[in-house]
Amino acid sequence: MVVATAAAETEQVKAVWGTAEAEQVWGTFEGNRDHLFAQFRETSFDPDSGLSLEALERAVETYLAAHADLPKVVQKAHAFRLVVTRGQIAVDPLDWFADKLNHGHILRRLVQKRWLDEATRGPIAEGAAWLKRAREIGIAAAPTGGLDLGHISPGWENMLAGGLTGLIREASLARAALGEGATEGQLAFYDAVEIVYAAAVAFAGRLARQAERMMPAHRPHEARLRAIASACRQVPAHRPRTFREALQFAWLMHELIEMEGENVRSMGHFDRVMYPYYRADVDAGRLTREQAKELIKFFWFKWYSRTRGRSNGKNFVFAGQHADGSVLVNDLTYLALDAYEELNTPDPKLSIRVTPETPDALFARVADLVRKGHNSFVLMNDVPAVAALVKRGKSIEDARTYLPIGCYEPAVDGKEAACTMNVTVNLAKPLELALHDGVDPLSGDKAGPRTGDPRQFARFDALLDAYFTQLDFILTRIHGHIQEAERAWPQINPSPLIAGTIDDCLARGKDVGEGGPRYNSVGFVGAGLANACDSLLALKRVVFDERRYRLDEVLEAMSSNFEGREPMRLYLRNRVPKWGNGEPDADAMARVIADHYCQKVHSFRNGRGGACQAALFTLTAALSLGRVTGATPDGRKAHESLAPGVGAAYGVDKNGVTGLVSSVTKLDFSETPNGSVLDVTLHPTAVRGDDGLCAFVSLMKTFFQRGGYAVQFNVFDADTLRDAQRHPERYESLQIRVTGWSVYFNALSKEEQDQYIRRIAYGF
Repeated sequence: MVVATAAAETEQVKAVWGTAEAEQVWGTFEGNRDHLFAQFRETSFDPDSGLSLEALERAVETYLAAHADLPKVVQKAHAFRLVVTRGQIAVDPLDWFADKLNHGHILRRLVQKRWLDEATRGPIAEGAAWLKRAREIGIAAAPTGGLDLGHISPGWENMLAGGLTGLIREASLARAALGEGATEGQLAFYDAVEIVYAAAVAFAGRLARQAERMMPAHRPHEARLRAIASACRQVPAHRPRTFREALQFAWLMHELIEMEGENVRSMGHFDRVMYPYYRADVDAGRLTREQAKELIKFFWFKWYSRTRGRSNGKNFVFAGQHADGSVLVNDLTYLALDAYEELNTPDPKLSIRVTPETPDALFARVADLVRKGHNSFVLMNDVPAVAALVKRGKSIEDARTYLPIGCYEPAVDGKEAACTMNVTVNLAKPLELALHDGVDPLSGDKAGPRTGDPRQFARFDALLDAYFTQLDFILTRIHGHIQEAERAWPQINPSPLIAGTIDDCLARGKDVGEGGPRYNSVGFVGAGLANACDSLLALKRVVFDERRYRLDEVLEAMSSNFEGREPMRLYLRNRVPKWGNGEPDADAMARVIADHYCQKVHSFRNGRGGACQAALFTLTAALSLGRVTGATPDGRKAHESLAPGVGAAYGVDKNGVTGLVSSVTKLDFSETPNGSVLDVTLHPTAVRGDDGLCAFVSLMKTFFQRGGYAVQFNVFDADTLRDAQRHPERYESLQIRVTGWSVYFNALSKEEQDQYIRRIAYGF
């Protein structure tokens, strides 16, 4: 495609908008950036546009009290209706996208939290209490009761295809198809879907009228206000006609779904879903590449304005493949990357799906952005990701349309309720329990089964068996509690707004929590693989093979956190093969642990009748679970962080990134359908210049060619971070990839900064 010059593009837009209007509405992002950054903290709601927050809360409370006999899904729908049709609103004449509703998180506070609290005092009380204690002593980290309500994506394509009125028609047809056989629960679900979608359409109409009312008082912005009004009369009621309307649709639904009570963890496959609207606009002369890029910047800046670089980012997915297996890369892919570079913000975060056919140009563009400090990327390998989903029952066509949910957990677009973070399991903790006959040494809790006095074990295999017995006990106990919580889901968080976007929910008349989607999965995340591997291998070497130390000596040293036993600790840490160096013994041990863990998880079914799926990564659990884990036989001291992601423990990957990649790609990632990731930090000198860029691209491609699952990068050194601590004013835009998301370094606490510097500097 021949890209128009800036001057030609300007003339093209003027022909559509008119000269004066084009000058008013375009090229305004940078000038309004500070204003847009404050949009969620300095919103001026029109007091005449609706009820005050206090009055709105009373209206919802009154309704719930008077209609407590209705099905929960209908109660939730009417509470939603009250908030969006009667709450105060605001329209910003400097912004392209209308959205502001003074809702005060009423649905989360008065409805979701109340019903969750009722459940934790009732049907899921035992599980909630056990999981809370499991977090406190470092066994596992889970949301309340083990119920993950925060990792889901709506059916973006379904919504956009016919708008909400189209989904209402589909709900009506599905209800009619069930006929007299429809249950009360199904009828209630269909009623709720119609209520929330009609309310959402009415809300957009309110925004349209507000924009029109504002025109006389905002003449310099009249063209934009007119465009906002036009868009809000079209979407979300109907199919978007333009790229701008498609973006307005997506943002508005994001806001409404999150207000309803679910965290939208993926904004969809951006360059696949949005491309037809973009292409049609450019081809028809309604929009130019530069104007489309500016719209993307306005659109993405909303997430950054809300998080201010202090949260886990909103996921937008690019590249990969279509459902038929053909390669997906287009002009919108590269335009969006240009917009991301110019924004220079850590939110949103971008997932890049790669296949063996992904062009080198895309690898090079991403690598160049990362080495310049724009590191809100994870690169994911479609080969093992798709294979893993197919193994767990997805069709090949569905698997090819996966979205990374949250960080790097794949789920089928519009067909799966992938609750990817039900629990994160500390893989090092079962060894602690095995070494103390089922007792947690730090807390003294009897946390696991009796597996015998390990000092009496004559062979390493007996210790390994004890480890797996403890691990299986933990996983089985967690699984039972998650099942209980999921059975209570319909009474805790009915979600008709998001359920109606999913084909099978409409066809079956079942909400997300009732197992309505085609695929219903639960994620078990394994954290600290390196610590478990290195600790078991250390005991095998020094106790059972070399007989350098007796097991009681190692246990005594660990109980005192290696006080006075530093030579032993250094031997355990430095003289035993470690995961992440391409060492055959360590690689084999890690594979044994990972295979056992994945096989056990995949033997479970969840409370919605779907699969339980294994993952290997850590996110923030590396630090939080490490704080309540005692000293381990790999030489790690008590309360220190676990290893990050699926990579090596801090400071022991002595063979550099080559050894790290060699080890990690020994794992079978077709057995981690819930995701995995390798964190890699590179020194700036390694990727400098043209040769450095080529080396960077080669590293990425080698990782994927060897079967690696996902990888994320930082490019800096510890000295830079130390200087940023001393002189934060010089590093206001310094971004670091902390885990599944990026943040500004200055946004971290001193403790978090120190932890990250130790991680980079290879020290404890």
